[in-house]
Amino acid sequence: MRSILRATREAAAEAGLEVWAVGGCLRDLCAGLGVRDLDLAVAGDAGRFASDLAHRSGGRAGVEERFGTAWVDAGGLRLDLAGLRTETYARPGALPAVRLGATIEDDLGRRDFSVNAVALGLSGPRTGEVVDPYGGLADLAARRLRVLHPRSFADDATRLWRGARYAARVGLRPTAETARLIEEGGRWLAPVSGRRLWAELERTAEERRVLATLRLLDRWGVLEATSAGLRLPAVSVRALRRRPGPIGVDVLLAVLLAPLDAPERERARQRLSPPREAAEAVRDATRLLEASSMEPEALDRIADTGQVGRTAARWIEPERQHALQRELRRWERTRAHLDGRAIEAMGVPAGPRLGVMLRRLRRERYLGTLTGVADARRAVRAWLAEERTDDA
Repeated sequence: MRSILRATREAAAEAGLEVWAVGGCLRDLCAGLGVRDLDLAVAGDAGRFASDLAHRSGGRAGVEERFGTAWVDAGGLRLDLAGLRTETYARPGALPAVRLGATIEDDLGRRDFSVNAVALGLSGPRTGEVVDPYGGLADLAARRLRVLHPRSFADDATRLWRGARYAARVGLRPTAETARLIEEGGRWLAPVSGRRLWAELERTAEERRVLATLRLLDRWGVLEATSAGLRLPAVSVRALRRRPGPIGVDVLLAVLLAPLDAPERERARQRLSPPREAAEAVRDATRLLEASSMEPEALDRIADTGQVGRTAARWIEPERQHALQRELRRWERTRAHLDGRAIEAMGVPAGPRLGVMLRRLRRERYLGTLTGVADARRAVRAWLAEERTDDA
């Protein structure tokens, strides 16, 4: 990170650019936490600067021209860059309209919470200057979470999710006014797309304090506002209590949704628009939790469940799932003593009857009633004799 910062300052000095470190990296640094991400604000063309920086650092760059943003990935470290701007929102839930060419003070005014509206000059005439027009550092020292303006959540309701992450990560408590706005702000989540909500859950899963974040989201009513009936079940709390993040987002979704009643679970799944693998993990965990028997037939019905769903189910009900999944693994390893060719050689033609015989042999081996090939042959002959008797 120091190497990237040095390259950033050198490139900015040569280009005569004013560059600022902004937002979360300063918040976490001042809170005594490790800095994981760097956000830079550039008084100029962020895309061109990102390309220059990637060339210097041996990394790669990408540009989003619509929003005047760019990124650089170098040595496993990602830098997000944005041109200094102001933003306006045509309606709740809409993406912002961006106007580039702002000052650093104007740029900070568009941000979500005071603790993120802080900047440190990295290059240009204000190098080394800390800009804190909204008292973010004082709020951080007092462990206060404060929105910058009353329409913050109406402009972008995903800030409710972000606020919970910041509060859990740094130990912040909403001010009275912010708490009121949070309580009222859930209604603005309705027009937010499922894709954006899924991105918020992904970021939540990347936090170290995943459970603390979810508890705040539940207490603030954000989960319920995201999807009617979505809540943090007690079994999910127990499942996550001793599992600090980061957690795979697929298993986190399954831990959240599988314990819910079917209507609430399906409604939340549709609302969050998860990718196919995550949706399958929810279905698999649900099937495992609902499995009522360890008989071979029941085990066979859940044998196609994936590992992520199995992990989520074990977290939710560890004792029962340990036993169930142990038997499920044993069932999956069990094979009939005879294959299809051997059974055909005994007079059973290829077709449904052959399949029935194979399943019966597998079941009996799992139950321990058949211990070898000779036993299996005797069993097949006995079943064929029974069939001839029944036909007669």
